Formats: sequence, structure tokens, C-alpha cells
Amino acid sequence: MPKLHHLALTIDLDKSAPFYAAVLPLLGYALEYCGDRLQVWKGSALSPEVLLYAVEGEDSRPHTHGRPGLQHLAVEVEDRGIVEQVHQVVVAGGFPVVHEPREYSDYSKGYWAVFVTDFDGNRWEVAHIPSLTD
Repeated sequence: MPKLHHLALTIDLDKSAPFYAAVLPLLGYALEYCGDRLQVWKGSALSPEVLLYAVEGEDSRPHTHGRPGLQHLAVEVEDRGIVEQVHQVVVAGGFPVVHEPREYSDYSKGYWAVFVTDFDGNRWEVAHIPSLTD
């Protein structure tokens, strides 16, 4: 089975890189490289790298939910506490919270998630899914 090697996002590094600096370490990532045009975050051997590229060109409008493109990224975590921590650092950083942490029992019993975005409109779901992790 193929393995997702990396996830590459284009962001305004000045505005949205602090979002990733707050959230990715809670998900087990460490900053491996930081340059003027690129940041590389590494997780475990099974996790895809997260590459953050600087916006190029004149169109730097944020992505809006519902337009063509990536709808959201979902990361499964080991416990609800991590979901809550992500929510706390996002709120503390002034980043948008789309949906507060809550249970999504229509997805799966005990499914607990928060939906957040960076300032460029990239939406992330951080979820604890007991039926898969317990």
C-alpha cells in the first residue's frame, strides 16, 4: 500500500507559520528546516512530512471552504487531551476555530474533534477516534 510521504501547503509564512509552530509540535512534529521560502516539519516515520511554502505571485487570497481545492486535513491523535490542547493553542494564538471540540457520534462512537484553520484558510481537523485507537 502506498504511504503518504509529504503534505505541501502554500501559506503566507508571516501570518500562518505561527499557527503551525503552535499546532504541529502537539501532533508530534519538529521543525527540521526553516528558510525564507520553505519550512519542513518532520513527524514519526509513519507520518507525512509537512512542507510549508511561501506564497508566490500576486494572488495571496486565503482559500475559502467550499471552493475547489483541499477541503480539510484530518489528523488522528491518541487522546482527547491533545484535541483540547490544539484548541487551546489555536485560541491563544488568535487563529480561527471553525468548530469547537465536541463529539461527532454520527462519524463514530466517541469521535471527538476540533476544526481549525490557519490565516490562509487551510482547514485542519484534529480528532480522537476511540474505536480506532483504543
